[in-house]
Amino acid sequence: MFKTGDTCYFLESNRHVVEGTIRSCAGGNYIVKYGQGKGIRLSGSRLYKTLEDAEAAMPRKTEARRRTPYDYM
Repeated sequence: MFKTGDTCYFLESNRHVVEGTIRSCAGGNYIVKYGQGKGIRLSGSRLYKTLEDAEAAMPRKTEARRRTPYDYM
């Protein structure tokens, strides 16, 4: 799927899309370098080729309904 040196995107804490570079691949896991000297090991299912794909995979926050004391009557 990805080769060494490819640019990829992944979700950090299911909130932020982060751009990284593939450093190595072994057994379906990829070592991704991102930021200033940071790195992480991720499976191929958590990596995306484009920014739009990563944003589409981000879970959407549902609107919480406010309850009043009168709802329980």
